Amino acid sequence: MNHFKVASPRTNLEVEIAFTKAYRRILKQWRGNKYKIEAECMKAMYPAILHPIEEQDVLAGRHEFGPVGFGIQHQTGGFGFYIHEDEVVKELENGVGSLKYREDLNDMLVFWKKENTDRYVMEHMPEHLKKALISDQWDKLPMPACPILRMAGCYLDFDKLVLKGIPGMMEELSASMERSGLEEEQIQFLAASIEMFDLLKDMLQYYEDQAGEMAERAEGKRKEELLKLKEALFQNQRRKPESYLEAVQLVWMYCLMTPIIDIGRCDVFFGDLYCHDIDNGILTEEEALKITQNFFQLVDHLDCETDGRVIVGGYGRRNPETGDRYSLLAIEACRTVKEVLPQFTLRFHKDTPESVMKAAIRCIEEGRTYPLLYNDDVIVPGVMSTYGVSREMAEHYIMLGCGEYEFEHYSVATPSGSLNAAKIMELAVNGGWDPVGGWTIGPRTPKLSECGSFEEFYRYYQEHAKYYIEAQAEFEAYEYEITGARHPFLMASVLYDGCIKKGKALFEGGCEYLAGTLELYGAVDAADSLCAVKKLIFDEKRMTAEEMMEALADNFSDYPAARKMMLEAPKYGVDHEEADAFFVELQDFFNETAKAQADRVGLKSYLPVYINNAQNTTLARWVGATPNGRKSGCATANANNPESVVETKGLTPMINSLLKPSHINHAGMVQNFRFTKELLERSEDKVIAAMKDYFDRGGCQAMITVIGKDDLKNAMERPEEYGDLIVRVGGFSARFVMLEKDVQKEIYERASY
Repeated sequence: MNHFKVASPRTNLEVEIAFTKAYRRILKQWRGNKYKIEAECMKAMYPAILHPIEEQDVLAGRHEFGPVGFGIQHQTGGFGFYIHEDEVVKELENGVGSLKYREDLNDMLVFWKKENTDRYVMEHMPEHLKKALISDQWDKLPMPACPILRMAGCYLDFDKLVLKGIPGMMEELSASMERSGLEEEQIQFLAASIEMFDLLKDMLQYYEDQAGEMAERAEGKRKEELLKLKEALFQNQRRKPESYLEAVQLVWMYCLMTPIIDIGRCDVFFGDLYCHDIDNGILTEEEALKITQNFFQLVDHLDCETDGRVIVGGYGRRNPETGDRYSLLAIEACRTVKEVLPQFTLRFHKDTPESVMKAAIRCIEEGRTYPLLYNDDVIVPGVMSTYGVSREMAEHYIMLGCGEYEFEHYSVATPSGSLNAAKIMELAVNGGWDPVGGWTIGPRTPKLSECGSFEEFYRYYQEHAKYYIEAQAEFEAYEYEITGARHPFLMASVLYDGCIKKGKALFEGGCEYLAGTLELYGAVDAADSLCAVKKLIFDEKRMTAEEMMEALADNFSDYPAARKMMLEAPKYGVDHEEADAFFVELQDFFNETAKAQADRVGLKSYLPVYINNAQNTTLARWVGATPNGRKSGCATANANNPESVVETKGLTPMINSLLKPSHINHAGMVQNFRFTKELLERSEDKVIAAMKDYFDRGGCQAMITVIGKDDLKNAMERPEEYGDLIVRVGGFSARFVMLEKDVQKEIYERASY
């Protein structure tokens, strides 16, 4: 798998071989000093993995992660020291290169199979966690819960980086080193961090030289652009940014090197310089737009799906006036750069200028799927209550990945585990037996047919769910501890509150607010299944538990009447009081159970997030038939939305249901809306009024896709003609034709209003 789209990919793995040799040499020389080991490994990667400035670029910074290296999560190469074995094996099987080259490849393969961080984490898990969390291969095994190996969602203090520049950051690190009473590890951390800024300057110099060489060959406007770029790269090495171009270039180069590509609140750290340059004639609007467009193109170049967040708007900005002006620029860049990334996001509130909202609506209506909309008037009070923080702190909430909340450059809340509530339903029905996997897993409880009341069955369902929630919380704390002992993640640490002051990396006490997040899928299907069990078996006695279990085991093949009853049972999402109450109650259970884990495992908070990133389809492949009438292997409901079979009932009833779940005690909820182009052409005012009503009545978030139903059908039949068709999958956007066929089918069958 090629993890990144590159203009000129490398033709061999010589860089990876050199990295491996450097690591082995460094390990011997600096054993016991993890900070120096990481710093030297970074030097072995950069600038070797960098790619040239392309002809259309007004910014510098492209790279290609290979199958061996060092990263912070799988979407940026890999987690810690990583290897993608299949890519190395493929290179060996190709038989290319010299005998020495192939020997080096084989040696590298053998070495990293044992030394990579993923393996290290999984092998050192406590035995009781190995029983609950069997594997991290969620796409290959039918697991109700799966550990996720990554350190995702780190939002760095780019505002500080822009205000101080490289010299200011190095001065702060040096000053911290001069304090008395520091322990050896603190000195090692600070010294290695200084080396990282020296490496950052080397990268800037690398591209400065390249821009200069290109400028010598260029003419006219292109020559002017390259000379400006060369100057920005030169100045970034020597002082803090004094122009919009310099600020964007420095932030982007830092992102490449971390590597973290959740950018954050760009209007905060870019807005002032952008407005200064425009107001003083340093930049034209056209030039500023081109810089921003190229910035967005470079983010998309990383092809990281669920990350790459660029956020504007909302409460808590240093200068709302310049922030709003920048927001308009960023929205226009999003509208005109028709790529999957960045995940452009608008935080809005009652005082957001009408011009910003109109620009956002125009962008959405043109089919961009962006901006993603977050309602600060609902979310900020919700964050205050959930996390027990001040209004000021809550205004600095930020969303990571597919929609989880944390606090910018203050907290880490990596989603390090997933929970499949629909799979847990299957286990509860069968007493712990998994008919898909052919094994017994988790708690052993009475089967549905052995339960004397609905309350008894529901209690057993909760027992299964609680078992996995507890395991996932323990894994979260374990992952932080074990990876922190191995990896300081220097570049991320130094732009996090507390790390420089304490002289400690993120996961060894530097992070002020170390939290956790549990990705929760299939909750709607689980709630609808519980409702069906109660209604059909215990309340109305229209079927026995044995009959339901027989129908489920048969995947309804010989039980069409039973399935019809299950499908017709009350469902969440159509403003049905009883069904909606089931979902609310079940979600409250998940929220409270997860929240209770924080103190137990030593985290500041531990909360579920209700999102989807195609896993309502991929995880559902491993789930048999469920009591809501869903067939084996079919997709579960997307995010917090109703099942597809009921989503067609209409927008207003769905909104009424969506507004019932609580906005506290969880780390975020994703709401997907999809409108047809035809509807907007006919009734644009009504659609806008419906969405305004949704937000006015307490809607916290919306991810909106505007698309023609026929476009989806045609794209499945003639993909070559629809390469630019972008859809919202759940917690991320994607080119429709690049999705797997069953994911395409699920999106097509999803209701459009």
